[in-house]
Amino acid sequence: MMLQEKALKLLQYYPLCDYCLGRQFSNLATGTTNLSRGKTIKDFLVMDVSTTLVDDQIQILQCLSRSGSDLAKKYLVKKEIQAEETMKCYICEDSLEMVEELADLIIPHTEGYEFYTILIGTLIPKSILERETELKKQHDVTQTELLKQEFNRNVGKKLSEKLPITTDFKSPEIVIEIDPFTQNINMRIKSLYIYGKYRKFLRTIPQTRWPCRRCKGKGCDECNNTGKKHLESVEELIEVKAIELAKAEKITLHGGGREDIDALMLGTGRPFVFEIVNPRIRSLSLRDLEKKINDFTQNKVEVLELRWSTHKEVVHVKQSAERAVKKYRALVSFLEPITDENMVKIEKEFHNKELQQRTPNRVSHRRADKIREKKVYSIECTRKDTMEIEMLVRCDGGCYVKELISGDEGRTKPSISEITMNSAVCKELDVIEIMEIPYIQEE
Repeated sequence: MMLQEKALKLLQYYPLCDYCLGRQFSNLATGTTNLSRGKTIKDFLVMDVSTTLVDDQIQILQCLSRSGSDLAKKYLVKKEIQAEETMKCYICEDSLEMVEELADLIIPHTEGYEFYTILIGTLIPKSILERETELKKQHDVTQTELLKQEFNRNVGKKLSEKLPITTDFKSPEIVIEIDPFTQNINMRIKSLYIYGKYRKFLRTIPQTRWPCRRCKGKGCDECNNTGKKHLESVEELIEVKAIELAKAEKITLHGGGREDIDALMLGTGRPFVFEIVNPRIRSLSLRDLEKKINDFTQNKVEVLELRWSTHKEVVHVKQSAERAVKKYRALVSFLEPITDENMVKIEKEFHNKELQQRTPNRVSHRRADKIREKKVYSIECTRKDTMEIEMLVRCDGGCYVKELISGDEGRTKPSISEITMNSAVCKELDVIEIMEIPYIQEE
């Protein structure tokens, strides 16, 4: 079927605006808009049938008039025939004529946010989608562009005329969802991701917020109505200045593993990415942010090497934590005096030694009960006194070092206690090195 025949058949069945008629043939005559394409098709049909004014041609001109063809209306009026009124578009219900109004509705939602890229998403009611699907099926229309694509492009283009922004299909700073039929608008702000490393100098703070177990964060007598088991965390100390500078809602810290609350994090620090949620300011000076965080934390925590990151790096940092070799300093106390021979034995036995570690008793309430295989690469022992030694332990990420020392009632095998036949406990534990696995950014 020729284009004009198919277009005429559509218009005889349904009143269609220029946008929606043009969309039915969007893969033809590329390089123009659907609005222009639809108008051109209607104008061509008017010229094609206006050579003679018999009843059939008048009916065609009237159906074009119902679909809003100004040329058809003018021709009918010129021939002293009453042109029929324009009807609402069968598909979009004339909502495509409201693109500028939609753009004007969106702008107030974006006020106060710094952004340079945007992506529009359109929610089309199911009834509208079904209506167009049925039209295409009945009339064998195969060249159609989706209604939501027309909205997305036109609203995005109109916003770009009104604001200094561009459309970004891969990583927009703001995504705006619109329902043109209800004029509901939903806005999603892309988080900022910042990579860095942190050092922790206190044995009393966890890595992230720790809700009170009793009240689950609601506040109770046990937690003095704070809702927290611990008043401070690395995450909370970092977030104060990050939220302040970015005018954000909150931050979430994604750590490359985590140390125990009573362990220090020293050396070059632990890799992490912190996510700034719903930021109003995006153009942050990371050097200034780093300084302000470190001034605020007052030697409780230190951040360093801040740089911009991505959500993909969050995944890498978290997944690589189990594979990254770590080095610990442990102060170990024994029940009986520790001999030089035992110190030599520890170093020898735990050279490239495989461990079987069942989930420790101390974390069994929050971790799955299973056996993990870990490797200890080396242990270096230094005597402190007859009952204590300092150990430098190099092992796999995720190795429970305290249980490597104590044996945890036989749940970790082998252990320092087992090898020396002398009950041992870890009095202090510090992470002093994390051999980070580099992140290779995709081009």
